[in-house]
Amino acid sequence: MNTWVEYFKYEDKRNNTHAQMKEQAKWTEPTDVMRRFFDKPEDARQFAKRMGDQGYHATVKTDGVGMGHFDRFKC
Repeated sequence: MNTWVEYFKYEDKRNNTHAQMKEQAKWTEPTDVMRRFFDKPEDARQFAKRMGDQGYHATVKTDGVGMGHFDRFKC
C-alpha cells in the first residue's frame, strides 16, 4: 500500500470582524501542491498534523494496493 501526504499553503483571505454577519470562505484551487511519500500510514498522519499546525492544508492519501483479503476468490 502506498501512502502519501498532499499539502499546500492555505491562506484565509476573509475580512471578518466580530459582527454577526461573517464572510463565507471561498475555495480557491491550489497552484502548487506538494507531495511526500511514507512507508507507514501512522508517519503520514503525524506529518499531516504537523503541517496542519503550520498553516498548511494537508490530506493523507492511499492508493489501496494491498488492502484487504479476498478470501472468496480463493479456489
